[in-house]
This record gives sequence, C-alpha cells and structure tokens, in this order.
Amino acid sequence: MKLLVKDIIKETEDAMTICLKNGNLFKKFKYKPGQFLTIKVPIDGVVQKRAYSFSSNPYTDKDLKITVKRVEKGLVSNYVHDHLKVGDKLEVDDPAGSFYVEPKKNNKKQYMLFAGGSGVTPMFSIAKSVLTEAPNSSVLLIYANQTMESIIFHEEIKTLSETYPDTFKVEHIISGNKTYKANYHPGLATKTLIDRVMIKHDIVYEDDHVYMVCGPFGYMEKIKEVLGDNGITREKIKIEVFKSPVVKVTGKNLLADVTLKHNREEYNFKVRGDKSILNQAMSENIVIPYSCRSGMCSTCKGTCVEGEVQMTEGHILPENEVESGGILTCVTYPVSEKVVIEI
Repeated sequence: MKLLVKDIIKETEDAMTICLKNGNLFKKFKYKPGQFLTIKVPIDGVVQKRAYSFSSNPYTDKDLKITVKRVEKGLVSNYVHDHLKVGDKLEVDDPAGSFYVEPKKNNKKQYMLFAGGSGVTPMFSIAKSVLTEAPNSSVLLIYANQTMESIIFHEEIKTLSETYPDTFKVEHIISGNKTYKANYHPGLATKTLIDRVMIKHDIVYEDDHVYMVCGPFGYMEKIKEVLGDNGITREKIKIEVFKSPVVKVTGKNLLADVTLKHNREEYNFKVRGDKSILNQAMSENIVIPYSCRSGMCSTCKGTCVEGEVQMTEGHILPENEVESGGILTCVTYPVSEKVVIEI
C-alpha cells in the first residue's frame, strides 16, 4: 500500500518527521504506541526496506508520523532526507513490532521510559498515548543526548510537561554539558544519577512499574545494569534495539560458509564473523523475509540446523526457541566455519 506524504517536519539537524495520510476509504492503518512502520524505497533499481517507529499518538492523531534520523552512510535514511518531498507516496508494510503498550483508562501505572538519541521516537508515541488514554497513570521520561541541539521533540516534550504537570515528568541527560541546570543533567547515565532522579520524583523501584528502554546499545546496557542493581529483573524490562552493536567474535578473520534454505531454494555464500546473516544475504541479492532489521519483529526468523551462531542481545525470541536453534537472521552472526540455516 502507498501512503501520501502530507508534511515533513525538521526536528533537528539530522532528524525529521514524515507525516503520512492514513490509508484510504478501504483501509486505515491501526497501530499500537511504540510500534513501527516499514517503508519501501527504490534506490538504484533495488527496493530497500527500513522500519521506523511511529512518533504519533494512534488514539488522537489523524495522520501517521514516523521520525527518521540521518545515519552516516545510511542508504535509506540519507535518501529520505535528501530526496523525499511533500506529495510523494511511500509504499509501506502493515505496522508491526512487539515494543508497545496498550494504555487502559482505569489503569494506574508508573511508566519509566529510558530513551537515548533517536530512541525517543517510540517513547514519544507511548508517552502521549498514556497521557491521553490512561489519565490515572504517570510517565517519567529519562532522555539522554550528546548536545542540547540534538534533542528530538524538545519543544513538544516541554509542552507535554506544561500540559500534564502532574502526570508527565522529564529528565534530560546531556553528555556534552558541563553544569547542571533544572532537569538537564551533565555527563552520562550512571546509577547515582538515575537513583537521584528517582528520589527527586518520589518513585521507588517496583516490579509493577512499566520499564521500557530504547537507544544506543551502551546506554541500554547501562540502564539494564542500573535497574538490575535495584532488583528489576530482565523479564520486567521491555527493550527496543534500533541499531545492533558491532559483534566481536573469536577470530576476527572468520569467513564462514553459510547455506541458507528458503522456499525450496538453497543458497551458498560466505559471511564474515562481524556481519549478520541477513545483511550478507541482501548483499548477495538473496531475497528472504525481513522488516525491522533489529531483532524486534521476527519477520526474518529461521532455524540454525548446523554450525554455531550468536545473536545480539535485545531480540524478542523466547529462550526456549533459542535453545531449539531459533534465530533472527538480522541480528545473527556466524561463529563456526560452516553454518546451515533454514527459513
């Protein structure tokens, strides 16, 4: 399905929001706050797919909004920033993703949203949705950036604070700042800083809070560590991975022979130990299912039937599936010299 680009909003120097008309008379997209939309962009004769989180409120916003941050050497993000214009049409897949909330009117929950950089995109949708649909609940957004200028939705977040002073609080962590001012903390996220924020807002670490984390890998690892030190187990934390970390494997020069079986076809190609199965398959023009490319939607799920692989943390597969050989090719890397995968 193709959606009309109604508006393009420049959020920061390297981030912009695309406003899309929601479907037509025959089909309107329904999505949950926190989910993503996969867009299809033809570049040099090849259709490239990328998933971008909704930044709109599905309960109150008429249009669909996705926010795209320009990534260095990012094929699609740079194309979108440089060429997309109002009036264009984007081909899209249905909304998807397991990183979401379903706010209920009578619920009274404390939402703890930890965002870093463009990881604020799904959090912004979640925060707005909770505030409008679950008025008895409260939201604390802890948002980390490198500079003040890189804060996406800065003014909109301020407006939320003013509109919902009792139920929405935000604390910024700015690594490039040297001094503390109001709710802008200098430096990086630390246990001391997070604990101080919790005390400031009279919040204690409890299992029944909603803990959600999205941002750079290092930031997410630190937040998980802080929460774990305060008794919050991994199962209680929802994670969204925008970009997988660089994987270091034993033997940096590993070049694995990978056999990929899909739709009664068999493909044989070589994959470096620091490149995901999906990325190499795409480089070889091998067509296999994929969508989010971050381990959060299971579109690219397969089974490793021979050899050894490793997946990055933050994927959505349950442990029992992983133990049975289940993998997500977008976040899976070869470890042994021979690997066989069935999709």
